[in-house]
Amino acid sequence: MSAASERLAEEEQNVSITCTATGRPQPSITWSRAVNSLPKDRTEVMNGSLTIYSLTKRDRGTYICKAENILGSASDTAQLTIFSRLQFKVRPPLEVTFYMFGSSVLLPCVAESGLRTTIAWTKDGELSLPVGSNVLQNGTLLIQNIKKSHEGFYTCRATNALAAIEAKVKVNSAATASSCSVIRKYVSSVSGNYVIDPDGAGGLAPFTVYCDMSDKNRVGVTVVSHDSESKTYVSGYNGRSSYSRDIHYTGASLSQLASLTRVSLHCEQFIKYECYGSAMFTRYGAYAWWVSRDSSKMTYWGGASPRSGKCACGMTNSCAGGYGCNCDKNNPVWREDSGILTEKTHLPVKQLRFGNTGSSDKGYHTLGKLKCYGIA
Repeated sequence: MSAASERLAEEEQNVSITCTATGRPQPSITWSRAVNSLPKDRTEVMNGSLTIYSLTKRDRGTYICKAENILGSASDTAQLTIFSRLQFKVRPPLEVTFYMFGSSVLLPCVAESGLRTTIAWTKDGELSLPVGSNVLQNGTLLIQNIKKSHEGFYTCRATNALAAIEAKVKVNSAATASSCSVIRKYVSSVSGNYVIDPDGAGGLAPFTVYCDMSDKNRVGVTVVSHDSESKTYVSGYNGRSSYSRDIHYTGASLSQLASLTRVSLHCEQFIKYECYGSAMFTRYGAYAWWVSRDSSKMTYWGGASPRSGKCACGMTNSCAGGYGCNCDKNNPVWREDSGILTEKTHLPVKQLRFGNTGSSDKGYHTLGKLKCYGIA
């Protein structure tokens, strides 16, 4: 008779140990252990072979095969050694997107078992990895100076003497991020000019913005300049909203900026009017307003609620003379109404309108840059 002298297996696997015997009459075969009994409810003997299901470390040891007929008996032993199961300790994510060409991407892959483990990477089924790819000592794949050609499916394959496991990761290119908050999160923490593409490939053209990586708790603020940021004098326009100032944003259309507001969690724009005998939102009608990106007339000011018809001081009943804005006091004293517009569906400001600046009445308007931040 003969039995397999040694078997190697992993935890949670099933293992079969063969035992054969010949004789006349044909002997029957039974199995036992040198120490302890056979695993309960997890063993099966068929045609002389012992199968143990869902192995645990407690199942290791010496197993005895006994062949017996009326003429006598014979036995043999098999040593079962059980190792920790091959498994990923750190597996790569299902998908990785890179946002800047020339950057680096790390694809972690760490496996462990009771046996010596090796890790190999393939790309799109090919053993040869692209230039700039290196497998680190712990199995992590480092891709440096990333290019369009690095896109594809990567497979980490871990093997030992008994088993093999695989983990796949898809590497995508989105080299033009949708906003500075995305760039801050995935690409760079350095402030500067970047190209963004809020509506993605196939939509409106990408455009250049300034990314302020230190403002708003370092979330990455997209800043867009325009041609009307400086303090601008208004005089000689007595009729309601007879003064008009169109706002032209640097390097981007209103449609492009609208797409930026949609992918951002917050957007804001500072607005200020310094007045001398020049009213804004009186009970007899508005002399001043601003125009939203969709050409709607906006009769509320920075710091006030949309559709309130007020300025910031009007929200706290602290305006001069008890009006909705300080400027609505409408007397020959320099006053100011200012605040931040935050309703992103109205932004950016498309146009400024003022009136009631005839004779000695006058004013100055100031409009800040458009700022958007957060990932919607």
